[in-house]
Amino acid sequence: MNNKNNGYWNPYVGGIVLGTMLFLTFAIASQGFGASGTFSRMTAQFLVDSDKSWLSNAYIASYFKHGDNALLNWTVVETLGILIGGFASAVLAGRFIFRPDKAPSYSMSKRFFWAFIGGMIVAVATRLARGCTSGQGLDGMATFSVGAWIFMFTTFASALILSPLFKKQWNDEGEEA
Repeated sequence: MNNKNNGYWNPYVGGIVLGTMLFLTFAIASQGFGASGTFSRMTAQFLVDSDKSWLSNAYIASYFKHGDNALLNWTVVETLGILIGGFASAVLAGRFIFRPDKAPSYSMSKRFFWAFIGGMIVAVATRLARGCTSGQGLDGMATFSVGAWIFMFTTFASALILSPLFKKQWNDEGEEA
């Protein structure tokens, strides 16, 4: 195992900063983190911009109860901050490389195909679970939501069970590890 820092924060410092930010977000905004709402808001705004009759749909209309722009919400700013901050962090740490990660044995089209399929599964699951991993894992667990704890235990158990099936694909030689 490589013990070099590679410009990453100490995980304990990162955890303290994350916990502090989560506490401040609850204290200031009366809700925690979560990015999936941004994508729901973007979809609702797109639908209404393309056809105003979508406002008759109660679910879509709920994004417009405070005005005529669904994107005027702090979670949209949060998500933009995540994108900008992640980009700035990678550039400043010298880790920015514009290329998709893929196993050596995967073609680029196979990588993009499975990324798309996985993204669609996650998108549907996020709506069914009523929140993304950050919303469930950070906010839900911080507020002792039983559903969030079940979600996180299931997520980690699934990863432990399924990761050996995929490990050999990421071996440098493309051979079984």
